[in-house]
Amino acid sequence: MQRKASFVWVAIIVGASLPTSRLFASEGGPNVPGSAPGAANTATLLSTQPPKFTSAVIPLFSSVKPGAELSAWTFQPLRGVRKTTQYAAVMDAETQRVVVEAKAQSAAAALGIRLDVDTKQMHQLRWQWKVGNLIESSDPRTKDGDDYVARVYVTFASDPARSTFRERAENAVFKSLYGEIPPRAALAYVFTHKAKLNEVIASPFTARVKKIVVDADPASVGKWRNFERDVYSDYKRAFGDEPTRISGIAIMVDTDNTGETASARFGDISLTEK
Repeated sequence: MQRKASFVWVAIIVGASLPTSRLFASEGGPNVPGSAPGAANTATLLSTQPPKFTSAVIPLFSSVKPGAELSAWTFQPLRGVRKTTQYAAVMDAETQRVVVEAKAQSAAAALGIRLDVDTKQMHQLRWQWKVGNLIESSDPRTKDGDDYVARVYVTFASDPARSTFRERAENAVFKSLYGEIPPRAALAYVFTHKAKLNEVIASPFTARVKKIVVDADPASVGKWRNFERDVYSDYKRAFGDEPTRISGIAIMVDTDNTGETASARFGDISLTEK
């Protein structure tokens, strides 16, 4: 079993299960211009070889043995959700590499890693996933439908110098509850067949999270898809201002809102300068 910890940066990005999520239910967080056009990349087919650029240190799923503990990553169950998503290192027959398999049945939990990275310097995010099914009753715009068969989160550190009065008040509450300040914002790269490719969708739970649809094709089920995103450009497009430092990355499969069953596999994640 991977480590467990109450990482508030993970808890906030999936704030649906937090009793204090009402703090972020309306205004607050960075100003967002909706889904204005930007320079975000679409999904592309990439080489499976590691990038040859300077990169952030993100533990590789492929570096562990099948069935081994994912000890470099933190398992984050969500408060108020009885059942947790299960994550396991498995050998993928198609790629012949160890990947992480996530399964959720009316469940939710994230698997994350903390970072401290300059977003302007390390902004090129690459990853792979293979979704196992569609969540038929999902709806990315409602709380009851806010479940995804695959998500990759990037969180951005709080910056007191840029915090609004409301954000400072919210941060104080979470500091008292969890002993640390939550992220200023998060991008969630998601698969959903209920929205358009590259659409930016506001979280129905918190103004601090914006979701970007990187795959909307039902035909992707059962197929490995590779993605490359410019996190810096995506942030500016979604939030309309300059990003702070990247504070973490997390993956998640969840069905706690819809009550359905979902599964996905995740390949290695990298964050490089180009």
